[in-house]
Amino acid sequence: MALALESTFAHKNYESVESIPVGVESVSAKKSMTGQWPCVGTYYRPKGQDPEVAFMLTHYSADFSNHYLSGPLASRGFGVLGYGIRFRALEEKFVLDKALDDIAAGIKWLSNNTKAKKLIFIGNSGGGSLMAAFQATAEQTSSLTGADAFIFLNAHPGRADAITMYLDPSVIDEFDPTHRDSSLDMYDPVNGPPFSPEFQALYRNAQIQRNHRITAWAKAERERLRKAGISDRIFSVDRTFADLRFLDRTIDPSDRRMNVCFYGEPKAANNGPGLLARATTIETWLSMWSLQESKVRFELIATEFTLPTLVVQSTGDVGVFPSTAESIFNMVGSKNKELRLVPGEHFFEDGQENLEAVADLIAEWTQKTLGL
Repeated sequence: MALALESTFAHKNYESVESIPVGVESVSAKKSMTGQWPCVGTYYRPKGQDPEVAFMLTHYSADFSNHYLSGPLASRGFGVLGYGIRFRALEEKFVLDKALDDIAAGIKWLSNNTKAKKLIFIGNSGGGSLMAAFQATAEQTSSLTGADAFIFLNAHPGRADAITMYLDPSVIDEFDPTHRDSSLDMYDPVNGPPFSPEFQALYRNAQIQRNHRITAWAKAERERLRKAGISDRIFSVDRTFADLRFLDRTIDPSDRRMNVCFYGEPKAANNGPGLLARATTIETWLSMWSLQESKVRFELIATEFTLPTLVVQSTGDVGVFPSTAESIFNMVGSKNKELRLVPGEHFFEDGQENLEAVADLIAEWTQKTLGL
């Protein structure tokens, strides 16, 4: 089965758009010995123009250099910086402070190389909580420049929250994925679907407790290693695709397909290697995945999030659901905020029509919000 997030169509080529490659260092990341830039991206703009309004998109570990919205938004008259920080394809090494340094370097590039006077962050998927964390830091630190407006697009409120929604709570032994509690196995037909309200409550609590158990182990292991002069280590987290909503549409109803997740068939993804958080260091777990320790959770900074904010959620998304968008919208402290549900899948990989429609929505909201 193909990955759920593979595009099912050939993306339109925007003849009216040109692009500029971007490679930069940040204050804590320098060019490698091989000549590789730590931070890379692509700046899209209408041919022959230098727009005064620019969007920026980035992510914890995905490379957004050629983000699917770059062409559509640039063709509508905007600049678009699709950006990749040093941790692209290196999820297991993520540390928040260094990620913020890299985002600041991208904003500095925009300031030095374009005529953009207004900046809008688009926090897409996992990028939502990361860019929100940068914005919150910028609002408290005069040395950083934040955005003038913010768009959450099919966004998670934090990677700790995201992985906990997906964690398989049937795992009893983190070092033996075959050791499981069948009464908490969502893929055992005895348990559903449909899943009873009682089962849902037990299941959700067990997911949270599993996250806390991993955190407790990670903190104890960090202390043990430090006593031995070891700074960190890699460990694995098995069975990380077990959200009840993959199989039961009555939970958080939407137009999503059933028995599909970001990586295809959920049971196979849950049993397979090398997916979400399957390899992580102790420091990365505590910085990014831990409910108790991560600082990259929108609920921690939401009330101070006062800039104009648009929350957009696709109704066909198989990994981010309407209740998540509603939660983000309700947490946003700004009085100037809007929530919109739109047709399409997570990255609008299902077709050009839905992609163009969301680009129209973003462009129209931006023009209205900035008074263009």
